[in-house]
Amino acid sequence: MTVCGLVRLDGFDVRRAALTAMLAASAHGLPAARGVHIDGVFGAVTAAEPDADPTPPIAVDDAGLVVIADLASWSAGPRRGPSLSAAAAATAAAYRAGGRRALLGSAARAVTVVWEPVRSRLVLARPGGSRTELITWSDGRVFAFGTEVDQVLSAGPVVPGRRARPRWLGRGEVITVAVPVPRRRPSLAAVRPQSATAATQPFGWA
Repeated sequence: MTVCGLVRLDGFDVRRAALTAMLAASAHGLPAARGVHIDGVFGAVTAAEPDADPTPPIAVDDAGLVVIADLASWSAGPRRGPSLSAAAAATAAAYRAGGRRALLGSAARAVTVVWEPVRSRLVLARPGGSRTELITWSDGRVFAFGTEVDQVLSAGPVVPGRRARPRWLGRGEVITVAVPVPRRRPSLAAVRPQSATAATQPFGWA
């Protein structure tokens, strides 16, 4: 499996082109089949490695919770789309019930990416039994993650002497990234027009 994505800490929406560029930086190149999910400041893309398991499903429950996990690398039974989708949905339900601990339980072996849109929170987990690496990088403007270092480094501009170093999650580690909710100014269409008389009245006058 390969998965990569980012959250925009500056409040701007993620663009599909940015995710495509990250995936194209993979050692395997840009695969023809891939899964993409974009939700405002969050975006992720998944793909299968050549001659490997199917593309990891991106599970989204009714509340918008997003779960991506490398379930095909360790799940028993047929490794087909429906069974993997059901397993991903089960992972989402387990996270709802147990939170971060559910991603590092004794039965957890898959690198997992969770996005909570209601809380604007990203959760990354690498259980102790996972053989897949998970790497992060941030410049304060974006927070990128991926299973390959070139993926995460491609998320930011090349600035000599100012590039942050990537960080590898250790086995049994889970991290949480909270995305600040930007305060947007009201659009002009949302501003109620006032008459000339009302506009010149001091505050508090009838």
